[in-house]
Amino acid sequence: MGSLKYFIYISALTYLFTLVAAVDPTTKCENSESSINSNEQRALYNIIVNSVENKNSQLGWLNNCHNRNIGISTESIRSVKDTNYVKDFSVNGFYGYSGWFTEDMATITIKNKDGTLVVEKDGIMKINYVVPRTIQPNPEPGLDRIDQAKVTLDKKFAFPDSAGQGVNVFILDTGIRKTHKEFEGRAKSGGHFCDGCKSDDDGDGHGTQVAGIVAGKTFGVSKKSTVIAIKVLDDNGQGSVTDVISGLTSVLERHQNATNKYTVVSMSLGGPKTVALNAAVKALTDAGIHVVVAAGNDHDDACNSSPSSELSAITVGAVDIEPTDTKTNGIAEFSNFGKCVDIFAPGVNIKSAGNANDNATLIISGTSQATPHVSGTIALIIAKEGNKSPADMAAALKSLSTKNVIDFSPVAGADKHSPNNLLRVPVP
Repeated sequence: MGSLKYFIYISALTYLFTLVAAVDPTTKCENSESSINSNEQRALYNIIVNSVENKNSQLGWLNNCHNRNIGISTESIRSVKDTNYVKDFSVNGFYGYSGWFTEDMATITIKNKDGTLVVEKDGIMKINYVVPRTIQPNPEPGLDRIDQAKVTLDKKFAFPDSAGQGVNVFILDTGIRKTHKEFEGRAKSGGHFCDGCKSDDDGDGHGTQVAGIVAGKTFGVSKKSTVIAIKVLDDNGQGSVTDVISGLTSVLERHQNATNKYTVVSMSLGGPKTVALNAAVKALTDAGIHVVVAAGNDHDDACNSSPSSELSAITVGAVDIEPTDTKTNGIAEFSNFGKCVDIFAPGVNIKSAGNANDNATLIISGTSQATPHVSGTIALIIAKEGNKSPADMAAALKSLSTKNVIDFSPVAGADKHSPNNLLRVPVP
C-alpha cells in the first residue's frame, strides 16, 4: 500500500459562552515581576498547575497586576481576538490555563510561580490517513479478524449480545454526521471546540468514519454503544493542543457529573510530544475514563509522539488484514511501534460510515482506523463484564489478544519492544 498521507491539523475550540473564572483578588503585585504587557512578541502557552488554590492565585496575579481578562468558555482561545485574554480550562482534579505570553514571561516568571507543573508552547497536532474514497458494500475483513484467533478469515463476526449497550464513547475528532443510518439514533452532540466551528457536525468525514467503526450497525464493533461527538478539529482538519485539552476536560467534567460512569474516549489524532496534552489524558485515566489513542502513522517509535506516549492511555498500532493471509498478519507499513504501543488492530482499507449523506461509506487506512476497533472492544467488555480500572482494562485487552501472529518485517525496527498482540473481542 502506498504511503500517501492526508494531514488533519488540530487547532481550535467553539465559543458558546464566557464566564469569569475564579481568581484570587488578594494577590499582591511585586515590582520585580516582568511585564506581560511588553512589546515583545507573544506566543500561546499552556500552563498546568498543581492545585486550584495555586491556579486561582496565578490567575489573580494576571488579572490584578497585568490587566489580563480571565474567562471560561467553550470557544477556542485562538478565536478570541484579544491577546490579553486568558482561558481557564480547569476542571476538578486538573488545573490550568492558556494565554498569550512573551517567552520570558512564560518560561521564567510563570514557570517559577508556586504550583506550576508545566509551561509549554501550544503546538499543532495531526491525523494522518490515506485519502478516502466512496466504495460499494464489500465484506469487512477487519471485523472478521478480531473475533477469532486463527488467521484465515471465516466471514463471520461474533460478539456479545449486549454489544456495548450503555457505554458512552466520546469521539474527539472532526465531529460526527449524527443522522447517518449506521448510528440508528445513537450518535449524540457533545460540543464543538475548534476555531470557527459552529456545531459538532462533520464537514470532513474522518470523525464519522471513526465513529462508525466504534458503533455502526454494519461496520461497528460495539453495535449498541453510544457515540458522542467532541469536535476538536474544524472542517479543514485544523486544531491545536490547547483545544484538544479543552475537549478532554469537557469529557472529564461530564464524567464527574454523570451517574453512568461507563466512559471511553477515542482519539484518532496525534503530533509531536507534549507534556501538557499527556497530563490532560492522565487526568482522565486517573478519574477512571478509558482513553484510547492512535500510535501514529510515521513508521516510528510511538514514544516520540503525543498522546501515544502517555502510558496511562491505551495506544493502538495498525496491522494489514488480507483475506489471503493464512499464517500471519503484517504490521501496516505506516504504523508507529515500540514499547508505548499496547495492542495492534486492523487499520488498512477499513470501510465505515461517510459524511456525504446518511448512507455514505468511506474506506480509509491509518492508526486512526485501528484505534476505534479497540474503543469498541472496550465497550463490549464493559457491557458484558462490567467496568474496570483503565489499567485493568489494558491488561484485559492484552489477555484477550491473539498472540504472536503479527509480522513486523514490513517496518524496519518495529519488532524491537513492540507487543505481538492483535486485538480480539470477548467471546459472546
